[in-house]
Amino acid sequence: MSERRRDEHLEWVRMAELAVENKDYERAAHLYKYVTVHFGLLNDTENMRKFSVKAGECYFNIGRDLQDRDPLKAIQFYIKASRCFREGGERGRADKCDDLIENLYESILRNGKMDSYGDAYSLKDFGDYFVSRSIEKAAECYRRAAEKALKDGKMRLSGSLYGILGECYSKLDRYEAAAESYAKSASICYECREFFESAWRYCLSGFHFILAGKMDLASAMAARAESICREDQINVILNSLAAVCRLLSQGSLHEAKSLWDRFRWKFKKNYAEMVDLCFQRLNSKAK
Repeated sequence: MSERRRDEHLEWVRMAELAVENKDYERAAHLYKYVTVHFGLLNDTENMRKFSVKAGECYFNIGRDLQDRDPLKAIQFYIKASRCFREGGERGRADKCDDLIENLYESILRNGKMDSYGDAYSLKDFGDYFVSRSIEKAAECYRRAAEKALKDGKMRLSGSLYGILGECYSKLDRYEAAAESYAKSASICYECREFFESAWRYCLSGFHFILAGKMDLASAMAARAESICREDQINVILNSLAAVCRLLSQGSLHEAKSLWDRFRWKFKKNYAEMVDLCFQRLNSKAK
């Protein structure tokens, strides 16, 4: 590494300190993040943590300034601060940010103003934060984000968010809600000509309708998935998966199992287990 490259971070630090003096905390935070990455590449853990904390302090100051005027935006900066403090080993300060986030979130909900703040992307960021802390809260944020994106004409974003919402409901064992979210995602994806994603999510919708005991709806979702596979000449295992869903919804368990066993190993564990659960539910009902 050249001497100039090695010392480049010193100019970033100087500019960051000047930005802090001018209370331009957002610029300072960005510069401190550059320095954090610089020391990370050098495997200098001590300095990496030091400047991550400095970035966290800047983000925290921004959140505090915005807290009364724009609570949702304040939360976004508190989330950034929390992550920086954790990266810097400052767990207590990170926990303080998390408490502020929780309190602001609850306050916004109580006041009925959640939909008045932010756009779909900011609501998605909020959901991303909560997904490892509270699936219920994450689902609420993703639902609002998906609806906001759809209202604003951001179709691809909305389709993606409805898919994520389906995953959240599935983890909560809210199978009918998951199925409906996946179906909404599939419909939007089809409108955006994302045929593979549409067929895939119709399959997910169908299996979740099976878990919810809605066989007619499951059959309809499977039929849509198979139709899209034919229309777009999707000849991978997705068309076979749709057939498994259709057969299960029609009560043809033996035929569905015979087909499923041929390619089950190709699916990720969580998806394979979801289909297996459908077989288990239907087999227990058949006894």
